[in-house]
Amino acid sequence: MLKITIEILIMFILTIGIMRLMGKSSIVQLTPYDLVAIIIVGTIIAEPLISPDFWPAILRSVIIVLLYLLFAKLSLNQIMNKFLLGEPSILIKHGKIVEDVLEREHISLIQLLSILRTAGYSKLTEIEYAILEPTGSISVIPISSARPVTLSDLNIEGEYEGLPLAVVIDGKIQKKNLQLVDKDEAWVMEKIRSKGVTDLKQIIYGFIDDQNSKIYLNLRDSPNSENELISDQTTAANNDMNYTQKIYLVKNKLIQLDGLKEARIKKSELFQILKVNNLSGIDEVVLEKKIHVTTAKE
Repeated sequence: MLKITIEILIMFILTIGIMRLMGKSSIVQLTPYDLVAIIIVGTIIAEPLISPDFWPAILRSVIIVLLYLLFAKLSLNQIMNKFLLGEPSILIKHGKIVEDVLEREHISLIQLLSILRTAGYSKLTEIEYAILEPTGSISVIPISSARPVTLSDLNIEGEYEGLPLAVVIDGKIQKKNLQLVDKDEAWVMEKIRSKGVTDLKQIIYGFIDDQNSKIYLNLRDSPNSENELISDQTTAANNDMNYTQKIYLVKNKLIQLDGLKEARIKKSELFQILKVNNLSGIDEVVLEKKIHVTTAKE
């Protein structure tokens, strides 16, 4: 019994190691050779569980991994890539279904419509292109009036908000992420103490923007603590503070009259800005108003 348990443990760990060696693309992309390699590895790994062939199974697994790495290397070549992966196929063009491509790729109309609805598009007239990628996923490119509204559509210049880096996860400080922003554990402890947090175990998640010194904390004891903010900017010489106020112009596909009034925008102006005649393809439109407050010292 002990021998069987040890063998199962070895095969389990070996399988994890093989998947890590094959790379993340083998799980995410699942190309044809990814799928074949995973199926064969799974079959080989399972064989020792029902037969005495333990070491031969490990040898076969190693051979499969080497073959997989070889084919992954060959896929970098354009000719081999076309052979191993194939090319993208256009399923919908200018809102019209390309039937012969659907038949060739063995995709039913019901499947296609289900995928489109999952992507958030219920009408073919909202779609410019739908493309079946070599990895098996379907990319949907909507028409301009159906795509999500961006800041450029509203003539608003966006600002880089920085990359959120986790500095505390489940009560443990993430040292590697702190090095990316030239901070240390003492800095983190100083910041959380200034907020009245004395025990790291109280923090489920804390992150920092790589562009500034703001720390956001999500505490176990406070369900609303995800909005709590500690910032170096609040301790500046002039006690400067920056806030961001969100003004909803459209929410759940409905115009927010209070938001329009606060933003001083008329309904007609909103449709002109969005370049649409109705809000059927728009779930939400939000304006972000930045407020800078300076409190001089007495």
